[in-house]
Amino acid sequence: MVHNSVNEFQILYKALTYFRTHWWLFILEITAIYAVALHNFSKSPPVFDSHARILIDSQKRNLYQSLVPGMGSNNLSRKQNLANLLSSAEMLERFQVALSEFYSNEGRPPHLRPYFPGGSALPSERFRSFIDLSYDKNSDVYNINCKAQTGQAAHDLCWVYMNTIEQYYPEIGQRDVMMKRDFLSRQISSFISQIKEREKHIIDFQQSNEEFFNYIVQSVEEKGLQRLRLKRHNLLQKMATNRAVRSLLIEAPRANRGELTARTLSIEALTQRVTDLQYQLELVEASTAPDAKERAENIKLKLLEASEQLARVNEEEVNASLKTPLPAAEVSRKLAGLEIEFRSTKLQLQNLEKQIEDLQVKERKFGQMKLDYERMLAELSQRKKLMTNLYQKEQETEVELSAGSAEIFRLAKPSLPGHRSAPQLTKYMYGALSMSLFVIALTSVLLMAMFPRLDSEAEVHRLNLPVLGKVPLVRRFRTVQDDIPGYGLEHLKIMIYRIVRETKELKCPVVIVSSPHAREGKSTLTHFLSIASQNPDRKTLLIDGDLLTAHPNKFFGFSEDATPGLGSFLQNTNQSTEWKNLILKTEYTGIDFMPRGSRMETVALPHFLKPMEQLLKHLRSEYDMIFIDTPPLFASNLAHQWAGLGDLIILVARIFSTRPKDIQEAIQTCKVFSKAPVGIALNCVRLSSANKRASNYYFSKKKVVPPRLAA
Repeated sequence: MVHNSVNEFQILYKALTYFRTHWWLFILEITAIYAVALHNFSKSPPVFDSHARILIDSQKRNLYQSLVPGMGSNNLSRKQNLANLLSSAEMLERFQVALSEFYSNEGRPPHLRPYFPGGSALPSERFRSFIDLSYDKNSDVYNINCKAQTGQAAHDLCWVYMNTIEQYYPEIGQRDVMMKRDFLSRQISSFISQIKEREKHIIDFQQSNEEFFNYIVQSVEEKGLQRLRLKRHNLLQKMATNRAVRSLLIEAPRANRGELTARTLSIEALTQRVTDLQYQLELVEASTAPDAKERAENIKLKLLEASEQLARVNEEEVNASLKTPLPAAEVSRKLAGLEIEFRSTKLQLQNLEKQIEDLQVKERKFGQMKLDYERMLAELSQRKKLMTNLYQKEQETEVELSAGSAEIFRLAKPSLPGHRSAPQLTKYMYGALSMSLFVIALTSVLLMAMFPRLDSEAEVHRLNLPVLGKVPLVRRFRTVQDDIPGYGLEHLKIMIYRIVRETKELKCPVVIVSSPHAREGKSTLTHFLSIASQNPDRKTLLIDGDLLTAHPNKFFGFSEDATPGLGSFLQNTNQSTEWKNLILKTEYTGIDFMPRGSRMETVALPHFLKPMEQLLKHLRSEYDMIFIDTPPLFASNLAHQWAGLGDLIILVARIFSTRPKDIQEAIQTCKVFSKAPVGIALNCVRLSSANKRASNYYFSKKKVVPPRLAA
């Protein structure tokens, strides 16, 4: 069997078909929902609203925010925080106390007694549902809305709440800044204690590690390891230079005694003269005498001449020193000085090596301790910096707190309402409408899920069922052939034609009409088929094979005791020769009817219909077509036995009633008990007006008006 996919339109169509057939259920649900809504509306207590407005002037705060950079961006959040504070649990507790005082001072008015059950006020959180506070985003105006069961009670609640705000605002309004200041104070105290603790810890550390701190002091006083190594390198360079100069002096030749004495004296004399002239020049320049300038110029000329003479003598001395060997005394003196310098440098180097070795030992010993000490110093420095920032923030907070004071102005006093604002009937009606739509949708889904059924011909074709024909929906019960509408008769004729086509090899086919369950229209369809099969050349017999009901009797107008019926024949097989006495002539030409007789219980014996095999042989010789109305397949096994005697089985499936699973199981059941072909007859198919007119072509009851002929 082929199953096609189901799209959204098919699901929507199924839901609409349930609306069409189960409208009474939806109307019942809607009526119940609206009845409950109206009942709740009638039982709801009246609600009166009282409104008031206050202005919290914060010009100082705005001025402060305009002067302090970065403080004007949180204006909306400040209003939100202030609104939350003015409606906080603490504020409600204070309102509860103020309302209790007002209730006592006013002589316990009756309209406020619901808020004081047993003489004591309601819990403070219960008043949150009666009082609402909101703010205007574009100004500092705050709106107060109070609800109560009477107008005077709403007015009093709003009045007391406004007084409570005005009384406690200086404390509540600055709560955020005060909390910030307290937080900063706590942080400062905490940091002070931490700094003191760190300093004490450092002092204890210093006292318990004296050797380590000597090492630290030594490192700080430019005696660190790196500095000592650099100094050692310099000493090594100095010693190497000393030895090199000593080697050159030893290898240089010696001059004779008195060889360089004359030039030396000349150089000393000239040097002394230059020194004297420079001293005289300084004195003249500092003098205030009138001829000081002239004397300074003469001294400068003399100084220039002496300098030139000294330069020439020095140049001669240099040239002579390059050619003349050093004197032996000078060489000895210089060698002695170099030797003394070398030995002293060597002693310094030995002391320096010892210091470096000691520092290396201490560095290995106190490396980790030095890191810990530096970490403690860094933490102490960081906390001192944070401490400075906290002091600055605290000062800013104090300035903000002094600038945050505001005044409260009453823009509108609490109103005294004369008409209630709730409950509103439209609110309950809209709520009932929403609930009705939800319940209708839920009911539709449950019906489609729990009670699936055949909704249209498209559904039958989608399930690939063998459709033999369809019967349009007839609005009222038809008793005679002429009352059957033309479009219905046409579809019945088409079904008769298909029956004849399926059984063309048989002279008198036996057609079994059944259905999965009761009340699906099998007796009505059998009646209609017998009427539609009427033909001058055809005789039709309708047998009431359902031994429980008597619908065919009513259709033809016969009583149940008109003949003994089929039941007596099945119970007394000796009367098989008198079967003609069991058949009645109907008002329709060529159509006979065999009733069931008296009512019989359903029989479950396997061979209960065995006598019908011989009877059907006689009936086939007398009639051209036999229809047998049988009980439902799932109600009695009598239908199974009838299916084994038929040449064609018609299963009636009623639109909007038969379940797809039931009709499929019925087809499989018929194939088990019979080899005859099985077809589906769709009952109660709704036709549109256009389809009715199209199906009314041959069997229309309208009189044909002859056209007028031309004169």
